[in-house]
Amino acid sequence: MVDLLGGAGQLDCTWNFIQDMPIKPGISVLGAMLGACKIHKNVELGEKAADKLFELDPNEGGLVELRKEVHTFYSRSTNHPQSKRIYAFLETLGDETKAAGYVPHTNSIHDVEEDVKEQLLGSHSERLAIAFELLNTSPGMTLHIRKNLRVCVDCHDATKYISLVTGREIIVRDLRRFPHFKNGNCSCGYYW
Repeated sequence: MVDLLGGAGQLDCTWNFIQDMPIKPGISVLGAMLGACKIHKNVELGEKAADKLFELDPNEGGLVELRKEVHTFYSRSTNHPQSKRIYAFLETLGDETKAAGYVPHTNSIHDVEEDVKEQLLGSHSERLAIAFELLNTSPGMTLHIRKNLRVCVDCHDATKYISLVTGREIIVRDLRRFPHFKNGNCSCGYYW
């Protein structure tokens, strides 16, 4: 019902339907609402739907909506059907960003070897989501990532370099900020 109403552009009616459901809406219901909001360019209801999505599981780290399907990513997770492809791509992307000047901020991780620190940082949820979108969207398309926690300083810097080496604009909305990354720069002016 949510998919039908939302697809028809009846977003207020769809949102009211979700609010009146006798059970708590799940990811498929809220994902359909989020997809409809994107199609019909309703940012306000889209933000409400995304907020409700993150309330379902506070451990969900990154969220991507692609072709009317919501994809969620957790740090170090391998449960996504494209996990092997995503991690292989991240390895290549890591080499490219380092060649462009990116240096991992490993000082925030303790009690493990340096190479393990880089692996842990490189598998944060937003990096998985970014890699997924890079692999599944056309060149030149802007990437949109939604995150339930604040982006760490390392992922912020890595995303700057990813935008540089891929030529893509990347928008990451986190708990407190809405930074736009383009050509190796961030709209925050490195106000961190």
